[in-house]
Amino acid sequence: MAKPFFFYLLLLIMIYSVKLNGQTIVLSADHLPLNKVLTQLIKHDDAAISFNDKALSVYYISIDAEFETAEDAVRQLINGLPLEMELRSGVIIIFEKKKKRKFDGWTIAGRIIEAGTAEPLPYSNIIINDKGTVSDLMGNFSFTSHTDSIFKIKVSHLGYFIEDTTFMSSKNLKIELKPASVGLSEVEIKGRTVEKNMQYGTKPGLIRLNHRVANFLPGYGDNSVFNLLRLQAGILASGEQTNGLIIWGSYEGHSKVVFDGFTIYGLKNFNDNISSFNPLMAKDIEVYKGGYDAAMGDRVGGIVNINGKMGSIESTKFIFTANNMTLNALLEIPIARKGSLVLAFRNTYYELYNQNDLAFLIRRNNDADTTNDLDINIKPDYKFRDLNIKYSTRLGKNDDLFYVSFYGGIDNFSYHIDETLTKYQLLKDTKEENSQSGASVFYGKPWNSKAISNFTFSYSSIRSQFFDDFQLIPANIANTIHLEDKYTNNRLSESSLKIDNILYLNDIHKLEYGAEILANKMELVEDTFDINYLNFEKRSPRLNIYAQDNISLSKKLNIKAGLRLTDAVLLKEIYYDPRVSLGYKLNDKLKINLAWGIYHQYVARSSVLDDNGNYKYLWTVSDNIDVPVLEAQHFVFGSTFNSSGFSLSVEAYYKQTSGLTRYIRSEKYNIQDIFSGKSKSYGVDFTLKQDIRSLSVWASYSLGKTEELFQYFVNGKYRRAPQDQRHEIKLAGLLNIDPWFFSADYVYGSGFPDFIYNQQQANVSSHIYSRLDVSLIYKFLNRKLKGEIGLSVLNVLNRENFKLANFERIPANQTNSINIYAEAIPFTPTLYLKLYL
Repeated sequence: MAKPFFFYLLLLIMIYSVKLNGQTIVLSADHLPLNKVLTQLIKHDDAAISFNDKALSVYYISIDAEFETAEDAVRQLINGLPLEMELRSGVIIIFEKKKKRKFDGWTIAGRIIEAGTAEPLPYSNIIINDKGTVSDLMGNFSFTSHTDSIFKIKVSHLGYFIEDTTFMSSKNLKIELKPASVGLSEVEIKGRTVEKNMQYGTKPGLIRLNHRVANFLPGYGDNSVFNLLRLQAGILASGEQTNGLIIWGSYEGHSKVVFDGFTIYGLKNFNDNISSFNPLMAKDIEVYKGGYDAAMGDRVGGIVNINGKMGSIESTKFIFTANNMTLNALLEIPIARKGSLVLAFRNTYYELYNQNDLAFLIRRNNDADTTNDLDINIKPDYKFRDLNIKYSTRLGKNDDLFYVSFYGGIDNFSYHIDETLTKYQLLKDTKEENSQSGASVFYGKPWNSKAISNFTFSYSSIRSQFFDDFQLIPANIANTIHLEDKYTNNRLSESSLKIDNILYLNDIHKLEYGAEILANKMELVEDTFDINYLNFEKRSPRLNIYAQDNISLSKKLNIKAGLRLTDAVLLKEIYYDPRVSLGYKLNDKLKINLAWGIYHQYVARSSVLDDNGNYKYLWTVSDNIDVPVLEAQHFVFGSTFNSSGFSLSVEAYYKQTSGLTRYIRSEKYNIQDIFSGKSKSYGVDFTLKQDIRSLSVWASYSLGKTEELFQYFVNGKYRRAPQDQRHEIKLAGLLNIDPWFFSADYVYGSGFPDFIYNQQQANVSSHIYSRLDVSLIYKFLNRKLKGEIGLSVLNVLNRENFKLANFERIPANQTNSINIYAEAIPFTPTLYLKLYL
């Protein structure tokens, strides 16, 4: 019985072994695509497998092994690969692993626009969940939160009602702000407040101004924006500088005005009556007095950035103004639903001055013999006109902003003197012709809720021609003493192509970076007595790149750190401009700002000084031979307190500037050379502002000092700079009793140094400045006609003020001189009319 039992047992084992051998899967592959290995497995082992042939062909397999089941084989084949498998109804399904999405938080993004016109509101202040940010040029903003999908948002823009509301997470918001006035109609919204005149303290050295307020200040209307600028602390008002701003002691040409992305160099603009650009075109005004970030460059002084209006896309609008001197008109035409064309034109319409009206005053000069010195108050013949053309539109589903802006302006002035003195007959003919042009093309592209790019091409040019003929004819002598016969032609142009990018990385970091290709060209021709004295041109091509990070460490602390690099191609040198700023909110009312930075400038408005102490200014390009690159270092500290319509701002600054140039022409001292120098400016600005219902008042006090040191100074010590002024006080108030508006402003300046180039001590101040202006405006709102009529009285007290840029001293003989003044504004009533259609 045992033998049959063992026989059947052995047979059973052999049959079972054969069965196991039949299920063994053998895989052998040497660097074959996974899809081919699986195909062989299906063919030879009759496995049911489903997969994406193309997707698996990118994975290569090397294997030599045996497996009991197809599932085991497939599991080994995909081990270590981004693939997964599962068995469904006997079929092995292979698929790519699902990527786990990283949680990036909740994002809110959108655009701030004006209600009714859909115009973007650039640089609006936005507080989201107690953290502050600012919209870009197109009004875009973005913010990410990792804690909540509900966002509490407060948006403000000067001249608009504040929007304070709550939104859910969204990436295509449009927040509309309602203007406090539409045309001439005052808008009232109960429970809502208006951001009125100006903002201080959002950034170090920054002031934001409401262009709507400028129209209600005393003046001619054509200079309303510059009237508002001159009333700000730190911007020189004494001396009535209108063809260039002096900010925190900066020199002529060290600060610049940018309009729609191109530089406005400033025209002559006698008697503070016409600003360098049309105020009807202004939309948003920013004043950077110093300590600005790495996104801005090519100046060592301040920067005024003005964005022009885009125009209405709702209906055609027309504004016409007339005053004692100019006619001004603006037309807005909607085009194809999303576009608008804006045209603006200004022109003087009659001879402004009676050039024969000369005033003679006896006044002490710096000459040895002053008993017969004369001051001649001249009133030049003056003509002016300018034109603005701007087309803007919104492109695509995201309303990408595109605009083209053009500007051209000319002004010509001249004066003639034919006066008999004690021993001489004085003949003088002086003429200056200025022309300026500018253009820009802008395209803003929001790539998504976290990335924005702005592309800008700009061009600007200023040309000044100066003619001067000066003769003295001695009494009883036939010979004529021809002292001057000069022609000067100076031109500066600038071309720029740049890209600016904003990348919202998260709720802590916002990265800004960009690049610019820029070129300046300067031409200078000078003829003296028909002999070509100077004739040359210079160029300055450069490449700028910058990057900076806005770091919000907490709801209270914000740090911005950046670096700007400039490759001055022809100078074969790279200049580094590191900059850093800090803002800290002690509480909801009090904020502290700090800023430090290095700044370079590659064009200069170099001064030319003659025997009589007269300053002339010419645009030049830095070559590091005769004209060095300007370099400045800014230190800024500021503190701002805001509470219930009351604001107190204190800003202190210290600036060091090197690379100043001054050309000395002196036959008396046998000097004709270019000298380099340096300066230091320091001071503090105090500003008080109070808004009480329909009344808005502000006051400022500036204490400052600017000293300079040039190579020709004999004692090697610093002395007061020509624009140095120790004290300046400004007061302004606006009262709205609709339809009547009353305003007044007052400026006091302690005076400028009185010296000529060979004096080494200039501590005596002269030319104290004092001016009170008042204005009354009435609005009329008829069905057929809407408009306003205004009366301004400038220099109510008829103070005799000194105009810093328009003073000339000429010799009458060896010991006496004559001072020629282009008169600062005397007692002047002005009327203006504005009509809206």
